Amino acid sequence: MRIGICTDRIEDSLTYQMSGEIFFSPLFEMFAAMHVICNPEHHTARLHWWERLQQQIDEELIEEIRGLSDCTDEWLAPMDFAFGDASVEIRDMNVPEALITLEAYPISNWKRIFEDNGKTITPTQKKKIIQVAREFYDKYFYQEIIIIEPLMNSALRKMLKSWEDEGMAKSLSEIHERLKLTQEEIIFYKNKEYHFEYENVGKVYVTGSIFLSPHLILGLHKNNLFTVKHFYAEAVDTCPPEELVKLYKGLADGTRLKILRSLKNMPDTTQHLALKLGISEAAVSKQLKVLSAGGLVSKSRKGSFMIYSVDEEALDFLTYRIYEYLM
Repeated sequence: MRIGICTDRIEDSLTYQMSGEIFFSPLFEMFAAMHVICNPEHHTARLHWWERLQQQIDEELIEEIRGLSDCTDEWLAPMDFAFGDASVEIRDMNVPEALITLEAYPISNWKRIFEDNGKTITPTQKKKIIQVAREFYDKYFYQEIIIIEPLMNSALRKMLKSWEDEGMAKSLSEIHERLKLTQEEIIFYKNKEYHFEYENVGKVYVTGSIFLSPHLILGLHKNNLFTVKHFYAEAVDTCPPEELVKLYKGLADGTRLKILRSLKNMPDTTQHLALKLGISEAAVSKQLKVLSAGGLVSKSRKGSFMIYSVDEEALDFLTYRIYEYLM
């Protein structure tokens, strides 16, 4: 699903006059979830999800997903169907439609995608991949994507707004610590340095995922650069009930809700919030402490003042966090 397109109009932005597109692909996100299943210990930000998943689907399906790890490159190869030549039609589809479309693709299309990932594939393997992906969707992921998709669309629309207001370079540089932007190029640090000069990049495509941390996914296809923004990381030590209680405690008070609404419009100081709300600075500080404990606000120093702002991602994924716990 296309979220929107943008041409960078911010003159002091490193990506000035570059064009970009933000989209969300349910199929890509399902393959990302299946990738986590192949090696959950590597994805510490999804351990709680993995524990919950094991209680909801049978061990045989988990083993079938893992059994295809080698030929699919732990399901990273099929993700590329959301990019490249077929990207427009595939990424705009829901998962059942996308799987029907993939099933109809000739094996030559599959081989091209898989060879780009250093893998080979046979018609029998293709058939098994479709079968297992469809079973995973029907037995589990259909309920997950109902919650994920609107939240991701909202978060990605905010990214598009930041592209329009601040230029593309700022949010691109925040995607991952191994993605750097210089005056001349985008640099991707992996097993070696990959350099992409701005003049050689036709367009930047960004999608979002809640599963792919700590990976930096980045690739070039016909001069188009594709990358993935990760949203909503669980704490590594995952203590969901305590975190959830603190989070919703932060919302369970009229004054705290007023503070959040004010900070949503504009970051502010304790002193100015007290004047706006007509309460003491001590009362504001007390409520900010509760909001901070719940991860709803963050602070930064500016001169002699402490500036408080809303954690947008925490707000965006409130629904998903309560869903995860209740499920």
